Amino acid sequence: MMYRICVLLLPLLLVVSTTIAQRDDIVLTKEKKEFAFSSIKELKEGALVVRLATNHRKIALLEQTLRSPKLKEKQRKRHQAILDGTIKRRDDLNNAIMKQFQDEFNFCPVYVIYDTCSKALANGVTSGIFLNKDKEVDPDIILNEKNIFLVNYKKSSGEFPFDILRVRKLKEKLDEPFPYYVAIRESLINNLNTPRAERAVAQLDRRFHTFYDRAIVYYEKMAEREARKSSKQKDESVSSK
Repeated sequence: MMYRICVLLLPLLLVVSTTIAQRDDIVLTKEKKEFAFSSIKELKEGALVVRLATNHRKIALLEQTLRSPKLKEKQRKRHQAILDGTIKRRDDLNNAIMKQFQDEFNFCPVYVIYDTCSKALANGVTSGIFLNKDKEVDPDIILNEKNIFLVNYKKSSGEFPFDILRVRKLKEKLDEPFPYYVAIRESLINNLNTPRAERAVAQLDRRFHTFYDRAIVYYEKMAEREARKSSKQKDESVSSK
């Protein structure tokens, strides 16, 4: 008897649990959407800080190796070639990214730093770390915006099978539906296929504008809904007197 009751109740329990799970998903989706919309508004009113790579650890290790008196001539030439190639690829990448943001991005103010200054920025430093057009630190450049977002080049990984420009808040990650990345490949930046590279930042800029427009429409609808709700409650209150 007990077995038959359990068998009969099992489908009902599955339906209830599935319904609860679906409601959780709906709530989560709404929360993620509202977080994304509020974030794009913050970015519009704030600033985007471009982090340029320094590869300082790899370069420091190569330079340390080259200083070793035990290094043979062939080894020295090979390590020097690796060092020169590393610096050239880094500079080509940084120059391309910086130029793209100067020429193709207008959604919000843009500042540029080296990745070694990220900690200082996170600790509240707002001057003495930002670069001018010649990639030199300019003490006259001061970040006045309250809302700070970061963007940097990121190589392919388990999360993304392709290289990207990734955007995040200063102290918080972003996720969909916020347009927080755009696909790009290092080889494209290094003049092997420049049209795609040149479009990458422009594409990110367009996505920001489009998503911002969606956010404005969403908030307008929410305001209209609240106004109708308030009006209905007012009418009900008057009619009940």
